[in-house]
Amino acid sequence: MDPVTLATTAVTFLFPYLVKAGEKAFETVGEKSVDSLWQTIKAKFTGKPAAEEAVKDLVALPADGDNQAAFRKELRKVLEAEPAFAVELERLLSNAQSEAGDTIVNTGSGAVATRGSIATGKGGVAIKGDVHGNIIAGGAKKKG
Repeated sequence: MDPVTLATTAVTFLFPYLVKAGEKAFETVGEKSVDSLWQTIKAKFTGKPAAEEAVKDLVALPADGDNQAAFRKELRKVLEAEPAFAVELERLLSNAQSEAGDTIVNTGSGAVATRGSIATGKGGVAIKGDVHGNIIAGGAKKKG
């Protein structure tokens, strides 16, 4: 995976954990590989003031797009400078994703469908299977 894609994937994967409980989420999540991923990234940022600040800001306000971008940029720079770390991070990320299972983040008003399910956008209706009888789509008309 190229450094930009790998950094973006890592931030996207870590986002729900950070939103849930900040850095403490990694301690309590019970998933060793997720904690290992986070600790490995943080260790690579040690001694790099801009990167350390990016970690601090992301933990404080993980939903802030600027904080995510700053963290992603610092991670990308480390990945570009250290190809061996990129290989290690890709392995750690793959392990963490497998251990964590499906993680879905929906930041909009629509619905998310996974594994063959049906989803509709805001205000929509999904019908699966056989439908019988009088079917009215929309509101009932008033007689007047």
